[in-house]
Amino acid sequence: MEFIRGRRNDPHIELTPLIDIIFQLLIFFMLSSNFIAPMLKMELPRALFREKLEKVDLVVTVDPGGRVYVNKDRVALEDLRAVLQDRMAKLGKYDVIFKGDVSISYGAFVEILDIAKLAGSTSFSVEHDRKR
Repeated sequence: MEFIRGRRNDPHIELTPLIDIIFQLLIFFMLSSNFIAPMLKMELPRALFREKLEKVDLVVTVDPGGRVYVNKDRVALEDLRAVLQDRMAKLGKYDVIFKGDVSISYGAFVEILDIAKLAGSTSFSVEHDRKR
């Protein structure tokens, strides 16, 4: 007796949907990687206007080594708040001018800005080089 055997199909994976998914993932990662970097590469503007101050009372300066000065007196960063409060009380002025070397970090600038605000400064100006 002879039995009719059904044809045995070999298992296989359909590649068309797999290729579609790979191309979709490729497009997704190509598009999303463009959003990681800034869209426009630009140089920040330099100030053209420079106000000439007649009398400078409180100037906080940071040199390239990270040393902090109030006017011409060197001050430890931990003592800066107390020194600024003392000088503001004596002068009756609460505005601070910041002069920093171009090589100091943005974090150092923000830290000094916070210290000046905590000391009671109502105005914080940044000195810049117009010729640059």
